[in-house]
Amino acid sequence: MINKILVPTDGSKRAERAADFAVGLARDTGASLLFLNVVDEVSPAYVYELESGAAIDIAALDEQRRKFGEEAVARLKDKAEAAGVSVETKVVDGHPWQEIINQATIESADHIVIGSHGRRALAAAVLGNVAVNVIHGSKVPVTVIPVREEE
Repeated sequence: MINKILVPTDGSKRAERAADFAVGLARDTGASLLFLNVVDEVSPAYVYELESGAAIDIAALDEQRRKFGEEAVARLKDKAEAAGVSVETKVVDGHPWQEIINQATIESADHIVIGSHGRRALAAAVLGNVAVNVIHGSKVPVTVIPVREEE
């Protein structure tokens, strides 16, 4: 029996397609949903000076990425609520695949639904596909919704 489904989103079309599938699954099984966005940790929060003399404020960039993540989960929450599904949202900092697995444990999710590019195994290994890492690291079942480039 499925009680809680974790659905990671990066705001992409493939994540939206996975969310649509998860909403239907939750509606059919009576499960609740947790939409999760992970703000990827890439660098310390200070200003970088580029060769051109331009500066990048990493803290401001992180704030924009967090806002984007909050908007992404809010859009999916609205869809789920419109379908009559119980839903929560969460935005965390970290490395995406690790945090997806970590949050599944913390939030007692018993299923993960994730979108994928639909790349072949070699491409996924070279590119470090988040979905592949989640599949291999998860302690709960993972449903992968592939989206091919032509879609």
